Amino acid sequence: MDIPCQHCGALHWADERVNRSRRTGIPNFGMCCDHGKVRLPAPQAPPHTLQGLLEADDAQAREFRHNIRAYNMALAFTSLGVREDSSINQRNGRRMGGSTWVFRIQGQLSHHSGALEAGEGRAPSYAQLYVYDPQAALQQRMLRNNALRRDTMEALQNMLSVTHRYASVFKHAFEVIREHERLGGAGVPDIEVRLRAQKPRPGDHPRRYNLPTADEVAMILPGDGSKADYRDIILRRRLPQGTGLYRINEGHPAYSPLHYVLLFP
Repeated sequence: MDIPCQHCGALHWADERVNRSRRTGIPNFGMCCDHGKVRLPAPQAPPHTLQGLLEADDAQAREFRHNIRAYNMALAFTSLGVREDSSINQRNGRRMGGSTWVFRIQGQLSHHSGALEAGEGRAPSYAQLYVYDPQAALQQRMLRNNALRRDTMEALQNMLSVTHRYASVFKHAFEVIREHERLGGAGVPDIEVRLRAQKPRPGDHPRRYNLPTADEVAMILPGDGSKADYRDIILRRRLPQGTGLYRINEGHPAYSPLHYVLLFP
């Protein structure tokens, strides 16, 4: 994979050239940018805190890069859901010893986000931590990830609370719950935040799932979601003319930023 596309610079193998470029001798590829028809905007520079950890050569930055996945999972709004197939690591119903462990899944990966309030007697996690006091949230993250550096975790947590568009979204969703409790005088155990995946439907307009701005949406889902037969994201609009529910699927730009927070800070 060492031949660049003449339009976007993406690297390809020689056999990926389109047929007509084989005749002209000029490498031409169609699977990356459709012969220059697709032009993506340059990625924005990361926040100063993250950029320093990615580029510096001190002990803190090296430790961060070595454990970047663990930091991302500790700060993610959603957890990763899979259906694991453990049979590959078993023989006659018992786990095999002395061999390399294999992680095999069935079906599609999904991202899960549950209730905004932790259950009674349970510690908060994932999106729940974004509606808690920052120091309490930091303490919970460090209890679950005690091998990571506290100063790095705190710096990243503070950064995301300011820069990540969905941090304010979840805070607003929590405000909705508190307002509901104030007016009704009772808890609201039926309000949850859920992420479910649904394949884009044929014929959908490509701009249908354009990225919303943070002050337009807040994520809640009334009900337990048990009647849905697909995975989706349900948003409650925060608009001057009122509120309502807005449904989007995994093609929406919210899907990855909620899980890969250090790729989409």
